[in-house]
Amino acid sequence: MIRLEERPAENKPLAIAFVLSAALIFACSDAVSKVMVAQIHPVEASWIRSVVVMIITLPIAYRRRGKAIFLPHSPLKQVLRGAGVLMSSLLFLTGLTYLPLADASAINFIWPVLITVFAVVFLGEKVGIRRVSATIVGFLGMLLIVRPGSSSFQMAAIYPLGGAAFWALSNVMTRSMSATDPPETTIVWSSAVMLLGTTILLPFVWITPSFHLIMLGTIVGIGSAVAHALIVFALERSNASTLAPFSYIQLVWATLIGYLVFNTIPDRWIFAGATLIVASGLYTAHRERVRGRTT
Repeated sequence: MIRLEERPAENKPLAIAFVLSAALIFACSDAVSKVMVAQIHPVEASWIRSVVVMIITLPIAYRRRGKAIFLPHSPLKQVLRGAGVLMSSLLFLTGLTYLPLADASAINFIWPVLITVFAVVFLGEKVGIRRVSATIVGFLGMLLIVRPGSSSFQMAAIYPLGGAAFWALSNVMTRSMSATDPPETTIVWSSAVMLLGTTILLPFVWITPSFHLIMLGTIVGIGSAVAHALIVFALERSNASTLAPFSYIQLVWATLIGYLVFNTIPDRWIFAGATLIVASGLYTAHRERVRGRTT
């Protein structure tokens, strides 16, 4: 059993490799999810995924942390964090039913920028003019993608944007618990909340899935569990601000998969907006790293 103080030695190249691999798996899982939500409700797709994730993560987390996974320092915060993850998942999957994969992914990646906003509001973090400027640039990028008021504006863009907001909130909750609860505890509790929430909603949207859809859901669940495990392993070997920039490779994978699988290519506005969002996120990560060196 791994204790909190028993961490692997720092290994940045390996940690970066873990993040790059997780980004590819997440992009592939999103593509499979897009196929699923074209045939069943996002709640049902998320439920199938949650069942698989819980089956995989619970025994692994228990082996690593023991009974600590059932005894968080703040159960309420863990439940709220899980609710945020649930809403993020459902909103993003709903967005995938209407939007191309690359478009939904680009909008969703506003979440690192939103973390800065929510950290100020809920955690009282101090933010300088540079990070404020980076946040504004990120929002401008999001507006370029969504283009409210234009003829190409789609109301469906609100779904991945809402998903990004809930994901950012859940990450802020994670920050507030990181000093007291190991990541395995957070993963198990969030998975449990997702499974419970989708189970409650399931009777209202249930359609008996085909064997093909069950297999797709199993693939998504396994992929999600593996990708999240890779992120945990990466964070054990390097700090978050160092690794954050490499997560943006997921947008490249999403664009490539969208073209190869769904024959969709983002327009110039998507590319321009995504570039601003990535630039904003990279600079924010840089400032986090600089701040970490000076504290």
